[in-house]
Amino acid sequence: MTGSASPRARIDGLRLIGLFKIGKALLLLMTSYGIYRLLDINLVNRLYDWVYSLTDNFERRLLERALDWFTGLGHARIGGIVVVTACYTSLLLTEGVGLWLRKTWAEWLTVIATASLIPFELLEFARGRHGRRLALAAAFVINVMIVLYLIRQLRRARQARRPEAGA
Repeated sequence: MTGSASPRARIDGLRLIGLFKIGKALLLLMTSYGIYRLLDINLVNRLYDWVYSLTDNFERRLLERALDWFTGLGHARIGGIVVVTACYTSLLLTEGVGLWLRKTWAEWLTVIATASLIPFELLEFARGRHGRRLALAAAFVINVMIVLYLIRQLRRARQARRPEAGA
């Protein structure tokens, strides 16, 4: 027996993508919880009090605009954002855990889900302001690389399952 780790324990591309998806899900979970908390009017009032106590005018105006925007959305729209975010978080967690466990269905799910977002990323990039273009380009490149890597993995697995033609 060799001292190397078993193939199932090593971090490869599938597990790296799985960790990336799980990390995105955790960030979304924290964000949606924060948005959900904004439904509490007492918390919003305390945040406004805190914002008004700031001495830096730029910070105060920026945070006040953000709070005004969120509170202007209303309870129904914030609730809708939380529901949609929860669904997307569930998808990301399913992809991430499935990829970590090396499940073929998770590879297919990730290819379909990730590739389906690429046209929207291109549209956002075309509309995007200069400040966001770098982030949008990075997201596009990462998602294209993920899709291409997983397609290559799926093809290799399919070829490995085929019986040899001469046998």
